[in-house]
Amino acid sequence: MTTRTETTENAASSPGDFRRLIQKRLTRFPAMPVFVSQVMRLVKSPDVDIHTIADHIRFDPGITANILKLATSAQFGASRSIQSLQEAIVRLGLKQLFQLVVAYGVANRLAKAMPGYELRREELLAHSLWTALAAEEFCKVLNLETPDMMFTAGLLHDLGKLPLDEFVAQTKTELRQSVAQDKISFDACEEKILGINHAEAGAQVLDLWNFPPPLVAAARWHHHPEKAGAFTALVGIIHIAEFLAYEEGVGAGIDGFTYRLSDEAVSHLKLKSRTIEYVASQTLDKMRNLEKLLLNP
Repeated sequence: MTTRTETTENAASSPGDFRRLIQKRLTRFPAMPVFVSQVMRLVKSPDVDIHTIADHIRFDPGITANILKLATSAQFGASRSIQSLQEAIVRLGLKQLFQLVVAYGVANRLAKAMPGYELRREELLAHSLWTALAAEEFCKVLNLETPDMMFTAGLLHDLGKLPLDEFVAQTKTELRQSVAQDKISFDACEEKILGINHAEAGAQVLDLWNFPPPLVAAARWHHHPEKAGAFTALVGIIHIAEFLAYEEGVGAGIDGFTYRLSDEAVSHLKLKSRTIEYVASQTLDKMRNLEKLLLNP
């Protein structure tokens, strides 16, 4: 009996073949849960009503429990218990609610073990959360205007690893040889051998989901922020935040040690070592809070 993986291997023998197979996979990539899409649309509406949002959320016990737990956590200086979901949403604010809903919507997918990228269960999720939190912290420390979508951009930047994982697993020997012999980054090796890298794959998925251009750009250019055009600043922050995650050993996998830090991004942000150390410390504290909600629930 021929398995799906064996069929894929037999059908793909060149970067062009792999790219065609991967493009088909991307078009079938599952959309965000309908509940998540509805809440995201409501949160972004200028005429949003807290009661309407609460009415949508309350039918999902998982996200309701997480919202209540986060609203009563030390992070928000809770001095008394929350009596209702509406009160919890008011305390969190719409920005924090948006972040939590998106995280909840993709957490199960990012939490999967990924043998191709050599990531154990929950490692990609932890890496994505760390990047998201560090990106926000960099903006705060550097007194930069923080787009509401910065957290979401960090959370989703490596989404493309999900549809590519099977193909990376099949070509791991070639990928390793290319990294060693060609002295190029892992994403460049993906492009060479598979005809597409995880950054482009993630951008295509987000585009299919109708996510805004800054989030698509963050996924597509997070390894090369200097190519992000109008979104260079945002993507540069995501790039450096991800580098910090790798430096801290969060979700390194097969490609983390080949990550190349962009000199242009560092120069643009004028980062100093003490700033990076401070951001790492602050991010670690915030990670502990989110881990209670999204990791090992």
